[in-house]
Amino acid sequence: MKKSILLACATLSTGAVMAQSSVTLYGLADMYLSSQKNPATGLRMSKLDSSGVYESRFGFKGSEDLGGGYKANFQLESGFAMDNGGAPGLSFTRQSWVGLSGGFGDLRFGKAWSAFDDISGTALAAKNSVLAPNQGAWLSTSYRDAPNNGVYYATPNFGGFSGVVSYGTGENKTATTGAGSISSVHVKYVGGPVFAGVAFQNEKATGDATAIKFTRVNGSYDFGPAKLLASYGRVAYGADDTKEWALAADVPLGGGWLLSGGIAESKGSVTGFVGDANYTGKLVTTVAPGAPDVKRTGWSVAAFYSLSKRTTLYGGYRANTIKTPGAADQDGSVLGLGMYHLF
Repeated sequence: MKKSILLACATLSTGAVMAQSSVTLYGLADMYLSSQKNPATGLRMSKLDSSGVYESRFGFKGSEDLGGGYKANFQLESGFAMDNGGAPGLSFTRQSWVGLSGGFGDLRFGKAWSAFDDISGTALAAKNSVLAPNQGAWLSTSYRDAPNNGVYYATPNFGGFSGVVSYGTGENKTATTGAGSISSVHVKYVGGPVFAGVAFQNEKATGDATAIKFTRVNGSYDFGPAKLLASYGRVAYGADDTKEWALAADVPLGGGWLLSGGIAESKGSVTGFVGDANYTGKLVTTVAPGAPDVKRTGWSVAAFYSLSKRTTLYGGYRANTIKTPGAADQDGSVLGLGMYHLF
């Protein structure tokens, strides 16, 4: 009898909690088939791969109404590979944070997307997918998107204007060297057909290390028949830097179809990133002192067809070229067809 009463009380208590809070299981499954030419080797290979448009993932998110306009929120998100089912165990390496929101804004503690990442892909062709022209051409997309040990704050919206600051610490301080860090900030405006955003991110392996500095300026204007997209990027390391730009258009064709295409270019003395030996996750490579800049170009066209609100087919072609003075051009390409499903 006592057990029955306790069970009834627990059920009623759970119902009361559920009336004030919610938890959602969500995810995305994305697969594509492609024929890819490697610009470094010139070899072409067929691939069945995961995450052509969006990284395949699953996660949990929820909120609790605390009253007075305040909410407690959390999110746990893990990525996985659709082609082989691989995942880093049950580890929420994409996002894992808890926080509060209300009239003051949105505050998060843990591993959340950085302020820079919020802006980075907002004005790029082909949904910033593997078919986007900046893929294979840009370097400023090689930032750390979700810093560990982070704090994230988003302001309320002020007449279309809003901003975000985020900071993550490397927690690697020694007796002689300060800890590494990733600091990031963005400001954006959204109003009617106009979007504009600017973002900066600094990544330091240690307190004494040279910072890798990323800049992004994005803008778009929706005319109705088409949306024009423009983006500028820069990555700097000491006296070396590479500047980048992209121009694109999204054209709704009706009946669930979207056509997207554009061009992209980068030019500078920063040539890439290798390894994963420090908190920033990248070691910077540059041209030799006094050597000419390396130039990368890309163009693409892609189409998306919505079978439903949650399922989309996509396909397209991307080509890119790397021009290094004194060396033969390196040409690469991707011809792909895929599908993603939201759940």
